[in-house]
Amino acid sequence: MRTLAIFLLLISLSSSFICPTAQRTIYVAAVTGESSGGLFQLEVKIRPGSGLVYTGVIPRTGYTTQESELAAVQYAFASAGADLKSCDVFFTLKGNFGQNTVDGPSAGAAMAIATKAALTNKTIRQDVAVTGTILPSGRIGEVGGVIEKAIASAESNIRYLVVPKLKVYEAFLISSISQKYNFAALEVETIQQAEEIVFSDYSQNFSFRFAPQSKPLPAILPERLHDADTARFSLVAKKVVDRLEASVLYANVKDPALAKYFSDEISKYRKLLSLGYPFSAANSAFLLSVDVEYAKLSDRQLDINGSFESVQECINFLDAPQKTMQNLHWAAASDLRKIWAQKKLNETAAMRNGYGGYVILRDLLFAHNWCSVSSELAGQAKEIGGEPINESILADLASKKLAQANMLFSSSSRSDADALWHYEAGLLANKSGLYTAAIYEAAYAISMQESALAQPEEIEEEIQKMLQENRTSLWGKVYFGQALYLYFDAKDKNLSLQDAYRVMRYSVELDDAAQQIQNELQKVQQEQPVVQKRLPPQQKEESLFVIAFYLGSLGAVSAVAVLRVLGVRI
Repeated sequence: MRTLAIFLLLISLSSSFICPTAQRTIYVAAVTGESSGGLFQLEVKIRPGSGLVYTGVIPRTGYTTQESELAAVQYAFASAGADLKSCDVFFTLKGNFGQNTVDGPSAGAAMAIATKAALTNKTIRQDVAVTGTILPSGRIGEVGGVIEKAIASAESNIRYLVVPKLKVYEAFLISSISQKYNFAALEVETIQQAEEIVFSDYSQNFSFRFAPQSKPLPAILPERLHDADTARFSLVAKKVVDRLEASVLYANVKDPALAKYFSDEISKYRKLLSLGYPFSAANSAFLLSVDVEYAKLSDRQLDINGSFESVQECINFLDAPQKTMQNLHWAAASDLRKIWAQKKLNETAAMRNGYGGYVILRDLLFAHNWCSVSSELAGQAKEIGGEPINESILADLASKKLAQANMLFSSSSRSDADALWHYEAGLLANKSGLYTAAIYEAAYAISMQESALAQPEEIEEEIQKMLQENRTSLWGKVYFGQALYLYFDAKDKNLSLQDAYRVMRYSVELDDAAQQIQNELQKVQQEQPVVQKRLPPQQKEESLFVIAFYLGSLGAVSAVAVLRVLGVRI
């Protein structure tokens, strides 16, 4: 027995992990601005220690990046069968950062690969860059700015960019970049797949990888019943999905995998409509319609001049509805999409010479889609009608909200690019006398900027609080539904709750803004009472049944609920 015990002890001692002293570097592609990317070098050093993870103070590193560093280290040590308690790990980012703070999770995959390379004595190819988040399971999560990162990598003589699952339009854009540079994007789903590329010999070549696949809906997604507001918005959402389906049929996609992807996605959007998530369906259909347009380009040349003209004609053709007490929020939403379309068109024209045609087309497609949605929302506002109001009543409130957003930007160490873009749109709306639209854009800027500064450990608790609250305004309810979908989807796929949190905060801000608007309008109404115009009973009932008819595709339960809320006997 004594001999056996000594033998086991010797085996234990011989197999115990000894932390190496090692260093590895890997290239990381990043977004450096709203429409620009950069390439940076990540250095990882490992030495004997006590399980601590360090990050450099230059550049300044945000909390989300630090969280990614820890997750990457934990995954790398576990997958290498190493003991983190025996080592210390140091991360340093090298590049021209200026005064910018580095933040975000998109370097997580690169951190994990470099750490594992140092632990296992692997060599990292220096003609490869990586972008993607790291999940505990070893899967690589999606990131934004893939096109900007691809352009930056290609211009820096990087041969391959390892990316998470691509969207269709991203694949087409990257394909066009590859025609100009000796460059290819390689789509991967796991760290292991990425390692096969990053650790390969320089003599090994890879081809462009892209395999579109529809993601399933969350396993648990509660059904939401419609009220009068969301029922009407569902009509708009259904039209967006219908238009997408017609566009797919017209595209006559030859690639079986791509055709199946489009079909599966459209089926998913219709399911979202039936479950009571109209914004989620419409927003996804909006984005996929851009992909479909790229699929149509396979056999014909780009007509950028014609696309510019088409967008401008669409914008010029828009007919703004008369704003009333009853339709104000619909009309303001129409105003916003028109402003977005014109702003995007102007920005695209300004940067036209610096980007390829495929990149320009994407922005033009966004502008055109916003114009189309603006028209749909305006149609709903005209149908609602009501007693006209003077929107200038809201001028002071709009100025105050925009000033609040501006102060928030000024007091923050960094500005959220999306929040800033919408703040600028709010200024344009305010200058044009579209005060309700300006208030909504200020609300968006405030909620997005504040959300960007939230700490990850606070997000779950804050979401749980907001889940207990009821939304009362049209757009508060619509966006709350989108926040719910993002929340359950993130939970189902073990993803970050950041997007769900941002949209949920926005839904709260929308309710507050709507209440402030109502208060201002009521002040004037009390001074000058307005007699509300009402539809004759028969016409009102016919209109309600039109809504119910369109909602038939959303399920009988939802349609019945709408009629009950609106007081129609069934």
